[in-house]
Order: sequence, then structure tokens, then C-alpha cells
Amino acid sequence: MDFAKVPSIWFLLSAVVFVLGLAASALLGSHRFTLGFAAGGALVLLNAWASARKIRKAEFPHRGRVTAALLGGFYVRLILLGICLFGLIRYVNADPLGLVTGLSVVPAGLFLMLILIYIANRRPEEV
Repeated sequence: MDFAKVPSIWFLLSAVVFVLGLAASALLGSHRFTLGFAAGGALVLLNAWASARKIRKAEFPHRGRVTAALLGGFYVRLILLGICLFGLIRYVNADPLGLVTGLSVVPAGLFLMLILIYIANRRPEEV
């Protein structure tokens, strides 16, 4: 298994979960819930993409500076995510439950990836 491809596979599976959830919320949920789901999912996917991009560009021979830069970038993105969530709830009137559900697409993508890894790694006797 090529471990360098794991983040891109995780991101792709999270995007699939996001699109399926967006379609389901558009069909079954209210307009506010769909707006919240779309905004929360887009924010968390954008955050994951920015994190992966920052880590890929990091030069790890300089561990001290790189670690500080990665942690600083993480906290900046976390603060920006909180500000965006506040603005979406306060001014755009997005549904908070939809936002939380949208924010969970990345963990759901991870869960889906773990299930697929488990299925792919079964021995022939188990099938």
C-alpha cells in the first residue's frame, strides 16, 4: 500500500460522503438545513485540503520551525473556522444542526476508508 496516497483517498471519500449527504439533505431536509450542511461540509473539506497542502510543502529536516509553523497554521485555521461558523449561524441564518452534520463529513470519510481497508485486507478464508 502506498501511504502517500492515503490523504488523497481520504479526501476523495470525504467528498463523496459530502455530495451524497448534500443530495440527501436537499431532497429530505429544509432549505436552512441544506445550507448549513453545504457550508459546514465545504468549510471542513477546505480546511482538510489546506492542511494537506501545508504538510506537503513542509521541509521536515528543519523540525523545530516546521512543527511551529504547522501548529500555528492549524490554530489559525481553527480560529477562522470558528469565525466562519459564527457568521453562518448569526448572519446567514444557517441551521446549526446542518452545520454540525456538514462538519462530520471528514470523520465519516475516514470511517468509510477504514471499512474499505478492512474489506480489502481480508484473507481468502474469511470471504
